[in-house]
Amino acid sequence: MKKRTLFILATATLISCNTSKELTSTQQPCDEKERYNEFFTGNTMRFDFHHAGDSKQEFYYFDKVIREGEWAGSRVSLINPFDYGEQKFKIIDKATGEVIYKNNYCTLFNEWQTTPEANVTSRSFPEGVIFPEPIKDFSIEFYARNKQTKEWEKRYTQDICVSDYNIAPQKAQHECIDIHIGGDIAHSLDIVLLPDGFTAEEKEKFLGSCRMWSDALFSYAPFTENAHRINIRAVWAASKVRGVSKPGIGKWVDNLLGTRFYTLNSERYQMTEEFQKVRDIAASAPYESIFILTNTDKYGGGGIYNFYGLGSAGNTGRTGEVYVHEFGHSLMGLGDEYIEVGNTVSALYPAGKEPWEANLTRFVNFKGKWEDMIAADTPIPSTITEGSTEKDWVIGAYEGGAYLEKGIYRGWPECMMKALTDFCPICQRAIIHYLDYICK
Repeated sequence: MKKRTLFILATATLISCNTSKELTSTQQPCDEKERYNEFFTGNTMRFDFHHAGDSKQEFYYFDKVIREGEWAGSRVSLINPFDYGEQKFKIIDKATGEVIYKNNYCTLFNEWQTTPEANVTSRSFPEGVIFPEPIKDFSIEFYARNKQTKEWEKRYTQDICVSDYNIAPQKAQHECIDIHIGGDIAHSLDIVLLPDGFTAEEKEKFLGSCRMWSDALFSYAPFTENAHRINIRAVWAASKVRGVSKPGIGKWVDNLLGTRFYTLNSERYQMTEEFQKVRDIAASAPYESIFILTNTDKYGGGGIYNFYGLGSAGNTGRTGEVYVHEFGHSLMGLGDEYIEVGNTVSALYPAGKEPWEANLTRFVNFKGKWEDMIAADTPIPSTITEGSTEKDWVIGAYEGGAYLEKGIYRGWPECMMKALTDFCPICQRAIIHYLDYICK
């Protein structure tokens, strides 16, 4: 499937900051290992807002700040070093000016900006980010990539007073069930599985799908050998109505999380535009990564980097492989490697700009991806010899990927991100590096 990967004092005026390029700042990341306890309470804070605009501009509008449960992320890895995603945010300690937390992500709004609708109208999408709750007053800064240059630009800044009585408590808790526990939450990747379209009588069906999701994930390297540092939990919350909406055939379902097919007018793209509801339910478990399981037999799903993944929990024929493919998107932003015949232009991957995804390149800035894995005698671009099998393949640069036939390259002939098979060596190494960072 394609990836389609604010709180202040009540009297303050909410104004979006002017767009400016990100400059080298005197604000330097603090020593993460030694200073977590100095800056953070140990719990989670959530910043909800509305992401709005059209194809050419975007704005951020404050909604609310929420205090949630125990922080599930690392106490050491607080400054995301991977330059992935279309968005990022920073938490800055007001007293010292230090960047004490930073994370990157993508959104459904970013993908909507590339649609024809965005050329003629404006829309708003509810969003929210989580981070360790600061002890002292802080600022939150949002950045987005410039659509043409792909450089980071600051888009929004807001000051937060931690003693503000308008900061909301976490909403009602739902039942949390352990599916697989590999280690302590501070040193593990914590995944939460959420249901949508399962009625009160279908709890066991949902939990069975969760176990299938876990089994599927751990059947693929490098997750198999890293099961000891991955936790999977399920949150049970029933929908009043069974199933998922299919607007293209006139079927609408009032389910819990608003999941639907025909997202962005793509029939099999199954997502939800109600992300704050997703965060509300996910908060019943300690989590870093969200995956939604929907009660439908229709094939489809989606995954957006550091946002959420989604897949059909019914009998679609290749349910397990789709789960893992979409998780590749949502965990660390792996790009789709398949092509759409005849497709030569993509707003997501403009010519002359290097994709930020670890498994795709235009050779604009290949350094730091998989160039060190290519043997000196391997031709670039690389080709597959007719009749060859996997044992004959070598790491190289094979043309075609990110839905485009020409001009973009992947490192291996086949991959989970192309043909729902094993993760290729490039993707496996990228996942391991990401797990190493998250699980410190």
